[in-house]
Amino acid sequence: MKKKIIALTLCAFISVPFFSLEFAARLTPSLLFPTGEQMSTGFGVNAAFDIDLFNFLTLGLEGGFASTKQEALEKNFNIFSGGLSAGLYYYPLSRLYLSGNGSFGMYSISIDSPSVTNNGSGLYWRGFGEVGFRFTPAFVLSATGGYSSYMIEGSSFLDSPFVGLSAKFNFSTNKKSSRGNFSVNFEQDSSSFPVYSSLYKKVPLGYATIRNISSAEVRDLHVSFQAGKYTAAQKECASFSILNRYKSVEVPVYADFSSEFLKYSEDGKINGELVISYSFLGKQMVEVQNIVLDVRHRNSFIWNDSAALACFIDPSTPEILEAAKYIAGTEIVNLKPGMNSPLQYSAAIMEGLRLADIDYSRDKVTPYTSFRNSEQIDSIQYPLETLGIMSGDYDDLGILVASCLESFGIGTGFVALDDDFIVLVDTRIVPEKKQNQFTGLDVISDANTTWLPLSMKTFREGFTKSRTQGAKVLNSGIEYEIVDVHEAWEYYPPVTFSGYRGSYKNPSKDAIIKAVNEATTYYINNELAALAKKFRSEGNTKLLADTYVRSGMYNEALAEYQKLNTTSAWNNMALVYTYQKKYKQAQDMYKKVLAKDSNNRSANAGMKKITALIGE
Repeated sequence: MKKKIIALTLCAFISVPFFSLEFAARLTPSLLFPTGEQMSTGFGVNAAFDIDLFNFLTLGLEGGFASTKQEALEKNFNIFSGGLSAGLYYYPLSRLYLSGNGSFGMYSISIDSPSVTNNGSGLYWRGFGEVGFRFTPAFVLSATGGYSSYMIEGSSFLDSPFVGLSAKFNFSTNKKSSRGNFSVNFEQDSSSFPVYSSLYKKVPLGYATIRNISSAEVRDLHVSFQAGKYTAAQKECASFSILNRYKSVEVPVYADFSSEFLKYSEDGKINGELVISYSFLGKQMVEVQNIVLDVRHRNSFIWNDSAALACFIDPSTPEILEAAKYIAGTEIVNLKPGMNSPLQYSAAIMEGLRLADIDYSRDKVTPYTSFRNSEQIDSIQYPLETLGIMSGDYDDLGILVASCLESFGIGTGFVALDDDFIVLVDTRIVPEKKQNQFTGLDVISDANTTWLPLSMKTFREGFTKSRTQGAKVLNSGIEYEIVDVHEAWEYYPPVTFSGYRGSYKNPSKDAIIKAVNEATTYYINNELAALAKKFRSEGNTKLLADTYVRSGMYNEALAEYQKLNTTSAWNNMALVYTYQKKYKQAQDMYKKVLAKDSNNRSANAGMKKITALIGE
């Protein structure tokens, strides 16, 4: 038995270096209430030395003395004991201590009476519980209650419940390497990119390992990140209900970056802070730990996911909004009724930027054609930078065009090819009906919409050349991936880069209108004319009339609609009369529709519009 006790003790001490180096010394004076006949109340004291393992388990050694008396025989019992102890403990609240303990070992007894003096020995066990108050991490005072049994040759010799008061002193061999209650180790898998500043609210910059090096557990732990002027506010990264002493947690570090982050024009480092708020023994505390971020310059980008380029496409930049509003606003008064409006607005944007003398310029340091399929860090211009310096590589021009279109409410996408960057304009036409307005070789489509492709390689040659070249390339049978900007924004939100000053000046409105008219005339004379010929040969009166409307051939359209003699055709005729400003004829057509169908929505809406126009 002695060998087993020694072996268990050694195992406990050997395991200490691998766990928390925490120890506790406990002194417990107590009152004994022996169960034997004529036994009087006695007293005792126990001292224990424990190793604290796992923040809930203690193993150790104990020694004690107990004294009681059998009154009738005037026998005094003095007991000396020693053995192994083990216990489980828990802090349900910061200062409330609960534990359950047991011990087992050997004892020797001295019996002293007037008639006889005798000695003996045997085995004993004790079980007891404690309820205490933790004054400091190092000192706990507890009320103790339990039961002890002393045996001789397997039979109980003396049994006694007991109560007492226990003073527990905690101490550690670990020395703090930090002045605070935590040690922090921060690791980044890769450098931070300013263009992803919005993304870092949901995607971690890196991971911080936070270790509690205090002398007690911490509760209600909250970890936030801030980086001075580079962040708009503290961003909470994680929270934990409890972190035991010498335990670690891995925390993803998120950030709410400010616009200052986009002013980081060179590779470098940013000093950040992890703000750790917590409760320590019921007291609210805050600790700040410094970490360092590796940061790339604001134009950095890696082509490992083309969709990530959507971060640069921003419709909210004030200067881009102003330029797009001026250019596209010029086309509003020149808009051709019936013709696809995204086509007309994209023509205005392309021609307006071209007429402002924005030009293609190959990036000499990180050219698009070399870096497109590279894992090296590319340098991409924000739309305002391209607008300001009046030039850019294929991708830079495409980002500017897409940003201007998006700022005016025109949806975009893009295709990044090895030797071209093609902006896609959402025509809002479902793929099944694209051949009602386009010949098919001048557009592409996916499952959701029909796109007008605009080649940035031919940007300087104008809208028509850019559109036909883009369609030719994408319809040539090559493999390509369409990136829908709105879908990409769900994961890669746009970043607003503003405040850059350049030499851009708005072009002449007359020049924009002239260039757009040339582009739409080409569309009418080539594609719409080809569609009209096709529908005429097929005898498709409805589509032929619609094509005439898009071509501005209103009288021809009216003649075709008259052949149909349907409420739908009459509504269309009313629209054509409205385009021609023949409001009385339009009103008569709507009345004709309502006479047959009084709930016709198109006719009712049209009547309200006509009534407002003619002032009735």
